[in-house]
Amino acid sequence: MYGLVDSSPGKAGPCCRPGPWRRPALLLSCLLLLASCSSIQFAYNQLDRWMRWQIDDYVDFSDEQELMLRQSLDQFHTWHRRTQLPRYADYLDELATRVESRDFGPPDLPAVEAELTAFWETASAQLYNLLMPLSATLSREQVRELAENMREKREESLEKWQKSPEKVEKRRRKRIRKQSERWLGSLREEQEQLIASWVHQVAYNPLLRDRQREKWQSAFIDLLWRRPEGYQEQLRDLIDNPQQLWSPEYRLVQEMREQRARELGEQILATIDDKQRNHLTRELRKYAGDFRALSAQ
Repeated sequence: MYGLVDSSPGKAGPCCRPGPWRRPALLLSCLLLLASCSSIQFAYNQLDRWMRWQIDDYVDFSDEQELMLRQSLDQFHTWHRRTQLPRYADYLDELATRVESRDFGPPDLPAVEAELTAFWETASAQLYNLLMPLSATLSREQVRELAENMREKREESLEKWQKSPEKVEKRRRKRIRKQSERWLGSLREEQEQLIASWVHQVAYNPLLRDRQREKWQSAFIDLLWRRPEGYQEQLRDLIDNPQQLWSPEYRLVQEMREQRARELGEQILATIDDKQRNHLTRELRKYAGDFRALSAQ
């Protein structure tokens, strides 16, 4: 249900994307909350491989580091499959029952968001605990490589927007519509207009976002380079709470965006008809079934 609305301006998400250490958790969010792939079971079974590809895209690891990374991701995947997927399935089944019986409406969305956020944070904490020791093995050359790749990717993201801000707005509208259609089926004209109005009214400032990403990445690389006493705990704190580096201006912008996103989700949910309610019920139960099947593999 949280996937009815995506407040993010692009692939980087609503806050500054921290880099490779946070990317796996963001993928989990996409898989577990938005489920954008046509086959969640296929996507989930490729998760560890996708994670390795994403992290390798930032740093060239030695054979020993690759083995360490693979073992950590395999351990995480096994833990997540056995302990977390059954929890997701139970929650989605419960939610489906409430939707079907009309015991669920716009006022319930904040509670759903809080529950899904708790799922995400539990998985993220486990993943970071397993991956963090890898940071201690990075050489100076690898830290320089990581810094350069993070800079290049940040600049590429900004350049895409500067070339065609109109296309960015069009993609935002298309993404929100696609996510809503996944849960509700075909949208009515009223719902399409709600989405179009939201995208038009909720501003996206890529320059402000880029400055925050640069600030976060600089702090991240500085800790990896200096490695002061307790630096891994500091890295974890930086990853868990990137908002600590937000400027007052950026914090205000993000709070406003998130509030408007919640309002849009509530508005769309308030307008669903019986056909869309039935579609939502089926989708929730479908994903619950997928998660149970995956947990048993």
